[in-house]
Amino acid sequence: MGQAGRWANGMALIVFLATGQAVVAQDSEINAVNSLILGAVDACTVQPAQACVDMGWSFAGLAPADGLDASDLSEVRRTLGVWFEATQLILPPRARALVGLGMLLFDGRGPDRLIAGFDNDGDGTVSQTELLADVRLDERPMSVLITDPDAIDRESLALRLELPPGLLQGVFER
Repeated sequence: MGQAGRWANGMALIVFLATGQAVVAQDSEINAVNSLILGAVDACTVQPAQACVDMGWSFAGLAPADGLDASDLSEVRRTLGVWFEATQLILPPRARALVGLGMLLFDGRGPDRLIAGFDNDGDGTVSQTELLADVRLDERPMSVLITDPDAIDRESLALRLELPPGLLQGVFER
């Protein structure tokens, strides 16, 4: 085999290894989000709302006492983006729209602005308490709690997200 043939085989091997690793990484992210969704069936529809919050925190790689920062939020967005790209065609239309809207919101605001909207003490991180400042948690599952207009101050939450107050109304309805 001539030098050109060896070079072509070497390039083919590099491309194969690079794309093989990308597929493995993509599979890891897709599996992580799929596991989150499977866990959410119980944590967010059966257990008290705090279980759902803790599960989301864990997905971001955080313990309940940890603060969420812009880099954590960016990593969650990246992982969800990989999953969404791979699954959007099979998602029910409402789920596809809500996930897409969330990613558009993130992309439009950026992680620093989103964190700043909830970071009441200015330390650069958002605690669960700060994130839930507009939510009155109780023993109901999160899926029930978010449909109760008395449990979420939707106007305040919209202001934190820099959205028109009425925009969140439809998101929280069943």
